[in-house]
Amino acid sequence: MLLYAVILTGCASAVAFRVPKAGPDTVCITPAPARDVLVGVALSGGGSRAAIFGAAGLEALGRLPAPGGGSVLEQVTYLSSVSGGSVAATYYASQKPPRETPVLTPEGALTDDYQAFFTGFTEKVSQDFESALLWRQLLAFRWLNSSLAARSLAEVMAQHLLGLTTFADLAQREARGDSPQLIINTTLYNSGRRLALTTLPPEASHYDFYKDLRASMAQRGATAAFPPAFLKRWEKLLTLTPLELGIDVCPIRLAGAVAGSASFPPLVGPITFHVGDEDIYWHTGDGGLYENQGIESLLFVFLKQLQDKTARRALLIAFDSSFPFAVGERRLTRRAQPFSLWNYDYTRIPSIMEQRASTYQALFFRSLQFEGVFPDNQTVRLVLLRHTDAEWQPDLSDLPAVCRQEDPPLDSPTAVVERIAEISTRFWLASACDRQLLQVAAAKVVAQNQQEILTFLGGHAAGGVER
Repeated sequence: MLLYAVILTGCASAVAFRVPKAGPDTVCITPAPARDVLVGVALSGGGSRAAIFGAAGLEALGRLPAPGGGSVLEQVTYLSSVSGGSVAATYYASQKPPRETPVLTPEGALTDDYQAFFTGFTEKVSQDFESALLWRQLLAFRWLNSSLAARSLAEVMAQHLLGLTTFADLAQREARGDSPQLIINTTLYNSGRRLALTTLPPEASHYDFYKDLRASMAQRGATAAFPPAFLKRWEKLLTLTPLELGIDVCPIRLAGAVAGSASFPPLVGPITFHVGDEDIYWHTGDGGLYENQGIESLLFVFLKQLQDKTARRALLIAFDSSFPFAVGERRLTRRAQPFSLWNYDYTRIPSIMEQRASTYQALFFRSLQFEGVFPDNQTVRLVLLRHTDAEWQPDLSDLPAVCRQEDPPLDSPTAVVERIAEISTRFWLASACDRQLLQVAAAKVVAQNQQEILTFLGGHAAGGVER
């Protein structure tokens, strides 16, 4: 029995990542950039599907000329990500050309530097991370140990994507304006709160909800006494940063942050941080446990700046390639076989919780926007771009060539959308057709929504679509 247990758990023991305690030497904290109009991009979770869709989405924004000149991508100063989206976000933030390199030529085409960057970007995020992870687990005798799988994932990300780049290195790029301010979202298991691995200071996301609520009520001649328990609840929604946990984020590698954001227990992670020499341990995992889009933490940063009147308007572009909830419903509706320990898809459980949480979240924010607590749609605009919303030509003349011999055939726009919706959440997409579909879909949804994006950036009123 002991031998069997050793085989299952691996010969190596899980250990916590030791991180330095924050102090006077924590010098990489970068203030939020001041802008009249804030522009941020959020990249959702979804394994390689999200990484490829996010990378292609950033390229599509790069190809989009902005009002007043340059590219829309050059106006993006914040980048928030979850899980698979963090693969694309960290590579982009750490490797993109410097600020002085233009994205577009005077004729409106990508410059040679950015053409080369985006070509390499797509290749990098399309790698077979899954096989690399499995081989590292086996060769290092880690096998089925989920905690050590998180360590292996960090090592794979370092070897194949990010090298030894740290948040201190990233902070230098952010300070020079060479990269947007990066927010990598994880979940803190200790308290259930969102932990953002970022160089932003804690106060950057400390939006005072009750200040705006009281102001809105005063305008309507209403008053209310909020009980202490009610006031405390908002704190549970606020995003935490490493500094608030006493962690010096500067020497932490981006590869480790990606592993923390992308871990999904019991297969990978969670990751445990041991702070300095103190008996303090923080356990982090999947950043998309209840909000898989990466929108919330970025929205709080924007609301904080609007509340402080350091910004006037804000645009949030979200590339959402989350696995569609309706796909599971369709599969289960056709399933005759009862559930058992060996055939049940346990990912449906967090999917249900996330679906309900995101529904309540959307109703909460939209209702308070109607009540005048949150800024209106002309002040804060969310443009949600889903991989399943791409519109395909009736004759499929826009279908990638590599997809024309698929079995079953992709013979209608509906079939193409269903194929995209069915792309699984893994860290390797073996199908070249799936990879191409995601890239084309990203370009399509940007084109379909470009008028709303450009109109908002141009400072003109636009009706937009209620989301």
